[in-house]
Amino acid sequence: MVTRVAVTTAAIVALPVIWAALAATGWLGPGFVGPAETVRTLHEQWSMIWFNASPTLSATLTGVLILLAITAVGMVVVAVIPALAAALGGLSVVLGSLPLIAVTPALALVVTRGAQLVTIVTVLSGLVPVAAMLVAAAGAATRGREDLGALYATPRLRWWRHVGFWHTVPVLDLGLRAMLPACFVGAIVAEWSGATGTRGLGQVMVNALFSYQPALLWAALLLAAGAALGLFGLAALIMMPLRRRIR
Repeated sequence: MVTRVAVTTAAIVALPVIWAALAATGWLGPGFVGPAETVRTLHEQWSMIWFNASPTLSATLTGVLILLAITAVGMVVVAVIPALAAALGGLSVVLGSLPLIAVTPALALVVTRGAQLVTIVTVLSGLVPVAAMLVAAAGAATRGREDLGALYATPRLRWWRHVGFWHTVPVLDLGLRAMLPACFVGAIVAEWSGATGTRGLGQVMVNALFSYQPALLWAALLLAAGAALGLFGLAALIMMPLRRRIR
């Protein structure tokens, strides 16, 4: 634990130091803004940035809730019908190969631009880790059932409820940690691709890029990185009681 905390602290401290050093050299050009100017811009334009970031976070949380419901149902389904794991594996490959930046304009032809379209793209971006998680969960849930479960003629659902689910906790933990930040990135990509034309953190990034306001762009990126880390921490917090249970 001490080593883990020390390594994490050193990495957190090293990142802004390296960032500032690269910006000071000017090697990457004038568009590479240092952390001090980025934080100052974030502070000075916080009201505008937060005004645009709030719908992005709202769409992200809506997508996360939908995906959590899909995960809850999917965990039970793959435990009862493990043969579906192969189909889910194929689905994850197909979804992972779809470029969201190209899919969003196509979806805009049939879905009204705005929060609804951003949420749809958010769910699509999070379905990739969810499908992969369900594939792994299907294998973990049945581990040992062919021996001990068959000996006592335990039905699949009962086995999953008492034994199999606890085997899937590590898989679920990793899957949720990947899914929540992926949803947030998907929401930003949707806004960047034209899913909404008025508000959104992705819209701020586009406007800052094409109006050449690098400090504003880096401020939006810094907020996005902080939000993604917060969602990663939220996933860890959700799974904490289950992780303690299986220790």
